Amino acid sequence: MFRRHRIPAAAFLAAVALALVAAAAAALDIGHVSRTYVDPERDDRQIPTEVYYPALQAGEGVPAAPPPPGGFPPLACGHGYLMPWSVYGWIWEDLVTAGYVVALPRTGGELFPDHEDFGLDLAFVLRALQVEAATPASPLYGAVAAAGGVMGHSMGGGAAVLAAASDPDIAALVGFAAAETNPSAAAAAASVTAPSLQFSGSHDCVAPAEQHQLPIHENLASDCRAWANLLGGSHCQFAAYNFTCSLGESGCPSPTLTRTEQQAIAMLLLRPWLDRVLKGDAAAWQTFTARLDSLPEVDYLLDCGPTAAPAGPAGSPLVLMSAPNPCRGGARLRYSLAGAARVEASLFDVAGRRLRAFPVREATAGVHTLAWDGRDGAGRRLSAGVYLLRLRAGEATLSHRLVLLH
Repeated sequence: MFRRHRIPAAAFLAAVALALVAAAAAALDIGHVSRTYVDPERDDRQIPTEVYYPALQAGEGVPAAPPPPGGFPPLACGHGYLMPWSVYGWIWEDLVTAGYVVALPRTGGELFPDHEDFGLDLAFVLRALQVEAATPASPLYGAVAAAGGVMGHSMGGGAAVLAAASDPDIAALVGFAAAETNPSAAAAAASVTAPSLQFSGSHDCVAPAEQHQLPIHENLASDCRAWANLLGGSHCQFAAYNFTCSLGESGCPSPTLTRTEQQAIAMLLLRPWLDRVLKGDAAAWQTFTARLDSLPEVDYLLDCGPTAAPAGPAGSPLVLMSAPNPCRGGARLRYSLAGAARVEASLFDVAGRRLRAFPVREATAGVHTLAWDGRDGAGRRLSAGVYLLRLRAGEATLSHRLVLLH
């Protein structure tokens, strides 16, 4: 988690607007159908679902636009607790016009929802879209790609983890302030190998990152996982206004980002990440990592090995080998370099303040060790808590969360 130079708000918003206008230049229109999918393996469970897809003209049941080779990647999106699917228009309106199919199951709206069933609904909807794509009478005929992803907000974000754990064919996982579930999303993350992007808001006291999104991120078995913390963002602003959600965060600190800003920043990261993971666009990964480094309201963790699907243009030369976590009194972190590189390391607290810069070293290819004695740059012993260690080798960056005990 790192602080960078803060650009004026007006300049930042202008940059966001230009990026979104440029992205919309070749945008497609949005088609829509309502479906009720039936899962025969769960006693014919009915899953009412709203499906939005790229079309040449907007409308109900209109034919899908001619797809690219392989089809439009599908995404199943889960809603938050007692929140309707309709509050996520910012997601489907942007992604569909960029060439994605977005399906939003309406299940899970009970006062006491079954999180496991909701996760299985998300996974099943992706498979149901494949059936649609093979049905000549469907407007989606021939338009849906084989590889898809799951995403969700709050409860839906936790359910998306359960979905990805239930089906190894799911190729991408995204969470917006993902909340812990029952069964545990954090525990299920250990079975998820798909690339993952998790978003948090620093002012979220409903599902704070340290108890919800960070354990999910850390437990993932994926060889490429990212976590983006939106500084000044809140839990509920990952959706349109909803009374239930707003009531739930009534005691949280007031966000310093507006709802529009928070959603725009998230989309600036989400779009290129999805383009790389689900569309195979290598240049999009460079856009994603450049935005992580330059957006003024984003701190992040990025752990991607050299064999990860969205590796950098030349493959990442930096791989984390091991580090004790939690650690007592300090830690020894082992990392591997594919070639000679200039290595820089810094330690940050969870607020993004740099506490210590380690001496720069010119390292050869092979395995190396970085020792930390539990102190900041002034030699003061740090209190128990969560800290973030950042390594940079050439153009590759790796971040590792450390829990310090005494």
